[in-house]
Amino acid sequence: MKLMTAREIQSQLDYLKYSRDDVHGYSKAIGRLFDLTASYVYDAEKAYKKGKNAVWAMGSWEVPLIYACDTIPVSYGEMGRLAGLDAITVAEDYYQLPQESCSMVKSVIGEWHRRKAYGIKRILGTGAMCEPFNLAWEVMKKEGYDVHNIDVVYRGPGVKGERYEQLVEFFVEEIYRVADWLTDGKGLNEDLLRYEIQRRNRLLAKMRRIMELRLKHPLYIRSLAVMYLLGGLTTYFGKPEEFTELLDQLIEEMENAPLLEGEDKIIPLVWAGGRGQEFGLYHAVDEAGGALLGFVSTPYSRNYREDVPPVESLARFVLEGEWAGASVYSRQVIEDQIEKVNAQGLILYGYLGCSFGSVAREMWRDYFHKKGVPCISLEGTFQIGMPSGQILTRVKAFVEMLS
Repeated sequence: MKLMTAREIQSQLDYLKYSRDDVHGYSKAIGRLFDLTASYVYDAEKAYKKGKNAVWAMGSWEVPLIYACDTIPVSYGEMGRLAGLDAITVAEDYYQLPQESCSMVKSVIGEWHRRKAYGIKRILGTGAMCEPFNLAWEVMKKEGYDVHNIDVVYRGPGVKGERYEQLVEFFVEEIYRVADWLTDGKGLNEDLLRYEIQRRNRLLAKMRRIMELRLKHPLYIRSLAVMYLLGGLTTYFGKPEEFTELLDQLIEEMENAPLLEGEDKIIPLVWAGGRGQEFGLYHAVDEAGGALLGFVSTPYSRNYREDVPPVESLARFVLEGEWAGASVYSRQVIEDQIEKVNAQGLILYGYLGCSFGSVAREMWRDYFHKKGVPCISLEGTFQIGMPSGQILTRVKAFVEMLS
């Protein structure tokens, strides 16, 4: 097999192959990770055509519920790896979305439009996600998709006691409605949901172990690979058993791995924000001597409760989480991650056109600058494409400055 060089990379698929074969050729587990990544959506669509239930979903707290309803969750996040300029063109020309609107929403709408003749027809919307996505759900209904939009309640700082319990009660009712929709009125099997929560907790523990091992072996899983590992934690790529085996294999590899050259000189970084498709950005971090060791957008630090009924466990997991509403909650998670990995810098990443995310990033940047934590705020595209020279130069300069 002829190995690639970084300069030969022309597409996202090239990056996946390069990272699997060239960068991580020593790891069978990471090879499996990229294989699962590449086949995820296509395999889910094949299963759907054969009669298996599948649904487009955010890919987060709701995944145990979806699996308990005998359905494959397919994350919106995978749209970015599939959508190119053609999807953006559809969103802007056919649906008349303004050019300056969020690239994530445009990518998702455009790709759903392109796949509506043969793809998965059900969408689980999340009402609290953002206003442009709320519009997207309504647009897709008119295009023939079966859409259910769940209201995920937000809590403000200091909400506790009776008011907090009211939020839990409301959210529990919302979850039951989702289950009725997913099962076509058959209802939720709570024993299955309890099993899925227990499985989720086991996988979260495995991920925490991998992240601990990365502190000793920061170069064993490079930046692009760890992004997809965390992405897999949200949905298990539609194959829970295979994903579990992958994590076990990766833990075994890392526990027995010798130190790689340069691991003692690495610059630890925390990544706060979405998972963009400009894969060259992650390569630039690695090339400059950095390692993404702390993450905020994919929570893995805490378990779902098993001492309460399973639906209540889901509700409390969301309401007690870092994305429960006010940015102050996620700010605390960023601080915890900085301290845990002894980070020398913070990368704040968001998508072009996302006004909500840009406000949060500016709040965080101001806060951490005042605390003496070096930060860089980046905006990139959600759809596939090569990163601009400017953003690559900024990333490299930031990491090199830290050294």
